Formats: sequence, structure tokens, C-alpha cells
Amino acid sequence: MTLVRELVRVAPHAGAHRPALRCAVSVGVPMLVLLGLGRVDLLGAAAFGAFTAIYGRDLTVPARSAVQALTGTLLTASVGIGLVAAHLPGAPWLELAVLVALACAATVIGGMVDWKPGGPLFFVFAAGAFAGAPAQSAGAAAAILATTAGTAAFSVLVGSAGAVFPTHVRARRPLVVRPARATREDLLDVLLACALAAPVAVLVGVEHLYWVLIGAVVPLAAAHTTHRLARGVHRVAGTAVGLLVAWPLLAADLPPWSVVLAAVLLQTAAELLILRNYGLALVCITPLALVVGAIMHPAPTGDLLADRILATVVGVAAALVVVVARRRPRS
Repeated sequence: MTLVRELVRVAPHAGAHRPALRCAVSVGVPMLVLLGLGRVDLLGAAAFGAFTAIYGRDLTVPARSAVQALTGTLLTASVGIGLVAAHLPGAPWLELAVLVALACAATVIGGMVDWKPGGPLFFVFAAGAFAGAPAQSAGAAAAILATTAGTAAFSVLVGSAGAVFPTHVRARRPLVVRPARATREDLLDVLLACALAAPVAVLVGVEHLYWVLIGAVVPLAAAHTTHRLARGVHRVAGTAVGLLVAWPLLAADLPPWSVVLAAVLLQTAAELLILRNYGLALVCITPLALVVGAIMHPAPTGDLLADRILATVVGVAAALVVVVARRRPRS
């Protein structure tokens, strides 16, 4: 019954409109600039840089600025790692090894800084999107990195605006850096889940392998077993419903300006819901990822949707095996 209550619980609004507005500005303004410059090919890079705005929502300036500066730097580095990984031979195993190593590194750093949202999800996402794509030329890679870094820096500035426009929300926790050894249990969980998920993903023919790793690490970001189980169920159910939302958007072959509008609206809605009910937030996050991804790397809609749900199920199943085997009681 505790799990059922966790699945259907909708938390209070708790001022979610403030981080949602910061995210909308952080993703919308750079995308509109790129649209005006005719650089539709860089919209995806801007989206990854704008993930910086997601972090530090429970902190006030200057703590938020410090966390976002760190995560923005790591997101840019993750994109760079993905661009390099796309050139590696021996796919998919070397690609998977690089992404698992990145997931482990982000788990350790995130555990030390205790950033929110927790876990390595967005860093694996940023690297995987480019690692699994065709290799870029040096010039194209430089433009992608510059766009990601520039958008991340803009997101930090937007997040720092609280120093000028106070939100009247006090930080709910101090910014504390913990020793790396405090994250060893989280690191072991991530390693086990990825080790279980990766070979199964290759065996069943998942095309977007980084989606599997994302599914494997997402439930592990929760604090204890009940929340982890709920996060896994939410991930699968929310993704399934989100695919129904994504289907008409992908089938419509939206023009670039519509993609930007959809990205801003979906990102805003996701931030309004993410701490209230994770499953509901996934209904917005799933089409956001697919619509932005499709403009970077077009693919048949049916194949894309099928691969997404298969990858999610495989990744979450591996995570839940680890969750059940290594039960973590409520502290």
C-alpha cells in the first residue's frame, strides 16, 4: 500500500512556477537565436546546455549559481565525450563502456555535491545522443560544443537572477561537499544496473543504447526502496503515455519554429510536474526528448517509438532487479 500511495501521490505546487519559468527562458531564448541564425542543426545542442537550468531549484543564489556552473560544465563535457565516442571503433561495446564510465563519474560527483535532481541521467543523455549519432567533423563538433557551453552559461545567468529579483524562497539545504566514499553504495548500484542492462539491450536489438542506460540509472536516484520502485514504475508508465503525446508531434513533421515552441512548452510543463509526480512529468519529458532528438537525427516515427519503450523497459527492469536485491530501507 505504501508503494501504491507513492505512485498516485501528487505533491503540493510549492512554487514550481519559478524554476519552470527559469527553464523556459533558458531553453527558449537560445533556440530562438539559433532559429534566427538559420542554425536548426544546433537546436539539440542548445537543449542539452539548457538542462543546466534544471539543477539547483532547491537552492538560492549564490549556491544555485555554483551548482549550475558545475553542472553546465559537466553537461558540456558530456557532449564532448559523446562527440569523441562517436569516432570509436568496436560499436556498440566501446560506446557503452564510455557511457557507463560517465554514469559512474557523474554518480560520484553528484553524490559529493548532492545536486538535485540526483543521479547521472542528464549527463548520460547528453553524451549518448551524440555518441550514437554519425561522427561529426571538427568544425561541426566545435559549433555543437560552443552552443552547449553558451546555452549553459546563459542558464547560469538566468538562475542567478534571483540575486536581483528575490524569490522569497529560502534554501532548503546548505551546499555541502561530501567525501567521495559517501557515494560508494550508489556507485555500486549504478554499475550493477548498467552491467545487467547493456548486454540485454544489445541482445534484443535496441538501437538507442543510451536510452537503456538512462532507464537503468533513473530509479536509482531515489533515496530508498519504495521510492526507487515507484520511480521505475513511473518511468515505464509515464514513457508509454508520453509516446502517445509524441506520436502526432513526430508524425506532423513540425517546422523548426514549432519544434522550438513545443520544446519550451513541454520543458515548462515538465518542471511544473517533476516534483509533484514523476510519472506525470514523464508525459511531457518523453515527447520533449523525442521531438528535439528527431530534428537532430530524423527516423521513422514507428521505429523510434518502439525503440523508446523497449529501451525503457529493459533499463528499468535491470534497475529494479538491483533495487530488490539491494534493498535500501527508509533512513
